[in-house]
Amino acid sequence: MRAVLCDRFGSYQDLVLSEVPSPALAEGSVRIAVHFASVSYAISLMVAGTYQRKMTPPFVPGTEVSGVVTECGPGVNDLKVGDRVAAIVDCGAFAEEVVIDRATVYPVPQAVPLEQAVALPLSFGTATTALKRAGELANKTVLVTGAGGALGQAAVQVASLLGARVIAMASSAEKLGAALQVGASEGIDYSTGDVVKKVKALTEGRGADVVFDPVGGEVFASLIRTTAVEGTILSLGFASGEIPAAPVNLLLVKNIGLLGVNFSEYVGWGKEDRRHQFSDEIQSMMRWLFLFAAEGKVRLTTPELFRFEQVTEAIDQVVQRRAVGKVALRIR
Repeated sequence: MRAVLCDRFGSYQDLVLSEVPSPALAEGSVRIAVHFASVSYAISLMVAGTYQRKMTPPFVPGTEVSGVVTECGPGVNDLKVGDRVAAIVDCGAFAEEVVIDRATVYPVPQAVPLEQAVALPLSFGTATTALKRAGELANKTVLVTGAGGALGQAAVQVASLLGARVIAMASSAEKLGAALQVGASEGIDYSTGDVVKKVKALTEGRGADVVFDPVGGEVFASLIRTTAVEGTILSLGFASGEIPAAPVNLLLVKNIGLLGVNFSEYVGWGKEDRRHQFSDEIQSMMRWLFLFAAEGKVRLTTPELFRFEQVTEAIDQVVQRRAVGKVALRIR
């Protein structure tokens, strides 16, 4: 089968299509003909050898797919050949076929196109897990940074579904426009002025009850000042490329809770593989999200699609932060 192979750590610009053997089917696993594979910033880190979850070359990158079941291993009785699914993969998504543990395979309703389904598991799973950890959101104000990206747009929608008023922050008018289209009430371009002042103006001086931050970097320092007393900051990553230092004195003075949220712990990517421990909970959440997507309550947009052969261009679109929403490869 054709696959994108990383044969040594280095630049994603060096990735090429290669012929590799199809993976063997194991007990409790599912073989999927991949139609679409999502592209994330983490791919560039994996290929460079700097990602928190270490791979050993040679490996096929990619962690999220949508496609059709072609074979079920022993012990898999609730899926069948021909079922449409989306899945979270340990690695290997940039290939014509993947074999995945049933625990992280999620049925896709007929009303949801496969090219849109690929955008749901990681982004919406992460956003939902994080926001539910923040507690009751009805009538609360949630500030979402990086709101033009796939994870940010997912957070905007999930927070809105949970009854929150959402303020979106992004680095351009185009990205803010995308966030407003999927449910944000207001938008702030953090490249054009004092973020703290703008958030305070929108919240009558109080600040946001919950801050959802996948960006980190310079933005993070201002977020504590935009957070209300007794508020919560959810830290989900460092898309800026810079890991921030938290001014703990401000957390203390304002009684602010700072929570790190690592969704990968629940899908088998932690130090211990605990995907089966959390499988029922995550499967239930995915059914809820896909049901809302089928009903139009969650708006899944078609990603910016690149041909399989354009893998380096697709990753570059994400790394250079030109993308609005999700980027994906069309495998077939």
